[in-house]
This record gives sequence, C-alpha cells and structure tokens, in this order.
Amino acid sequence: MGIIDAYENAEFRNRISVIATLVKLSLADGVLDENEMKIITRVARDYGLLDPDDILYIIKNYEKYSLEPTYNYDERIEQLYNLTKIIYADGKIDKNELKILKNAIVALGFPPKNVDVIYETAVGLIVDEADLEEFNKAIKKVNK
Repeated sequence: MGIIDAYENAEFRNRISVIATLVKLSLADGVLDENEMKIITRVARDYGLLDPDDILYIIKNYEKYSLEPTYNYDERIEQLYNLTKIIYADGKIDKNELKILKNAIVALGFPPKNVDVIYETAVGLIVDEADLEEFNKAIKKVNK
C-alpha cells in the first residue's frame, strides 16, 4: 500500500500528520539534523511506514498535512512525547519550536487552558530524559 492509498484511512492519516508535524518542528530552526531524522524514521517505522520513499515524501511535503488528534488519550500523550522529544534532539530548544509545540498541544486535543502547564511539564521531562511511561504519568497528572 502506497502512502497516498493509505492516506484514506483515518488512523494512518493521523500518523502521517504526526510525522509531518515532527518534520515541521525539526525544520523550525532551519536544519533537519541527524538526531531529528532518527526520531522521524523511528516514529515512521513504528507507525508502519517502512518505505524510505514514503518518509522522504512526507519530509518534502510536510506542509500539506495538519496535525489530527487521535481519540485514544494514551496515543495523544505518546504523540506529544515524540513531538517534545524532537525539539530537544539537537540539545537545544528554539523559540520557533516552542511556538509550534504549543500549537500542537492544542491540535492534539488537550484543553487550551492546560497548554502552558502541559508544555512546561513536557519540555522539562524531555530535558530530564524521562521515558514514555514517566512522561505519560506526569502529563496525566497535570492535565486533570
């Protein structure tokens, strides 16, 4: 199944939108570095995109996709984890990346009133190298 055919499936469309947002965050500082590319590739493979041409297509066309939230709360947290992880992949966080991340938090379906606390918690956890399980628990705690 090619990427264009798969885009008709809502779940796969959501996954493509997450990968495209990872690319957008990576390019916010003007550079897609090796660590960011590793995260994009890992997430793409986790989502079933195994063809490097499909990943390259998303990288070249990332602006065509808007972030679409999934209905599963734990999946949204995992997506937030990956999005937050990519902004710190190069060891620094750019102002543009933070702006995009805040917008992504809302796009993922988290309440706008909780954006700042979720954002601060997520970034702090990634800087402290929290794993997905720790990240999940902490985000659930602050997003009550």
